Amino acid sequence: MVEYLVNRWIKENTIERREYQEKIANVAANVNTLVVLPTALGKTIIALLVVTKILDRDPNSKILFLAPTRPLVEQHRRKFEEYLKLGLNLVSVTGKIRPERRAKLYEQGDIVFSTPQCIKNDLEANRIDLAKFALLVVDEAQHSVGNYAYTYVARAFYEATKGRGRILGLTASPGHSPERIAEIKRSLFIQHVELRSERDEDVAAYVKPVTFHWIRVETSEEFKRVRAKLLELKRTIAKELEALGLGKANEIEKLSKPKLLELQNELAKKKSGSKFRLLILLAQLLKLDHALELLETQTARVFFAYLEKLVKEARRRPRSAVGKLVESTSFRELYFLAKDLRDHPKLDALEQIVRKKLKDGAKLMVFAQLRSTVREIVKRLARIEWARVGMLIGQRGEEGMDQRAQLEVTRLFEEGEFNVLVTTSIGEEGLHLGSANVAIFYEPVPSEIRSIQRRGRVGRDVPGEVYVLMTKGTRDEAYYWASYHKEKRMRRLLRKMSKQPTLIEFTVGGENEG
Repeated sequence: MVEYLVNRWIKENTIERREYQEKIANVAANVNTLVVLPTALGKTIIALLVVTKILDRDPNSKILFLAPTRPLVEQHRRKFEEYLKLGLNLVSVTGKIRPERRAKLYEQGDIVFSTPQCIKNDLEANRIDLAKFALLVVDEAQHSVGNYAYTYVARAFYEATKGRGRILGLTASPGHSPERIAEIKRSLFIQHVELRSERDEDVAAYVKPVTFHWIRVETSEEFKRVRAKLLELKRTIAKELEALGLGKANEIEKLSKPKLLELQNELAKKKSGSKFRLLILLAQLLKLDHALELLETQTARVFFAYLEKLVKEARRRPRSAVGKLVESTSFRELYFLAKDLRDHPKLDALEQIVRKKLKDGAKLMVFAQLRSTVREIVKRLARIEWARVGMLIGQRGEEGMDQRAQLEVTRLFEEGEFNVLVTTSIGEEGLHLGSANVAIFYEPVPSEIRSIQRRGRVGRDVPGEVYVLMTKGTRDEAYYWASYHKEKRMRRLLRKMSKQPTLIEFTVGGENEG
């Protein structure tokens, strides 16, 4: 029999009582806390419980709840409205609202839901007084690094409340490196880490089992010929870079994109007679490396579309690095070989899985890295007669989806109008998308954060399955193992941190506060 939370601020018989959520909320109401909890285990409910504890102390307290996107802001506000009793004024404030109206909403709202960029802009324009707020909730707290607006707002909140306001960070995965986690803690003035995994005793009863399937597909002979031509082109450039003294060709060939960009930036600052030639070759190597990634991990059409884009760019700028690359005989051979490429074998494997699972009555989410790949997948799956396929992509660019369209797609998927949802990274993070019981990764991602978020979309209400598609002998496999090892390191590090008190000195107005 379900036992429900009894709380004077929460509607009766609406929230199942879970001891781990109450324990975490008790801590977070008293010290600045980073909560690391798998998707679907109730981070929003923990935030709600912390809010009620703050309101118990002072019913006139104001709360600021931040989320990285407008659709996510709206979802959190609706979730709070679903659970909280009448009497509190819950408002969403985004950049779509006129500035003078936003200033009034900050005054009128008891709980304000917003994006960090909107709050940052209004702080700079003196439209909001954070001294009136007692709690700052930061959803998807893994973004609290670098110049992201979370760091600006958290600092402003800490200073405005003189360190007395509470800060609650929520995330499914803060990252694997000690430096990144330490930066998140500094940025949010975190004093304590609360970590739970699916294996923890107080959480295990609420976790549905998830079965993993790794599908390794073979490549065709034509695919191998195109790949060999691409690798030959990369090798030729690497040898020329070796001749110019940049290092050994076999090591240059293996450099990752971040390393190549780093090398490019270092060279740009130096004064050298061969600098210009080196920069041209590195730019060409970066283009070829991206082409190789598209060939290995995406679709034949997406790969060929990129080659066509390079050809068009070369026509506009024939003397550029791209122009010189495209005019080479090797590139022309690559281009004509690529013209004959059939669909990537992962598309066939994907269609087979979707057909089988839909026959079993499943509800599926398919994740892909690129919008162009998402569109290819949608076209392919639409051929299945019993598939009702929806697409969810971000807002940026001319072909993006605005907030209204995104919310409509999520509603239709949640209500069962779509039984397949194909999405980019926007579907990984935060947004409530109903209960899928099958998730398919069209490609592995090298980020442990994104991998955790993707698979967290299943096993919420019923047991789930995750399928990971990998092309044998390509960076698909390398990316899978990269995220696997990063996640293991992250869990070890967080376990260690959660058992130790965080001793950080924060400075406000020249005074140290421990």
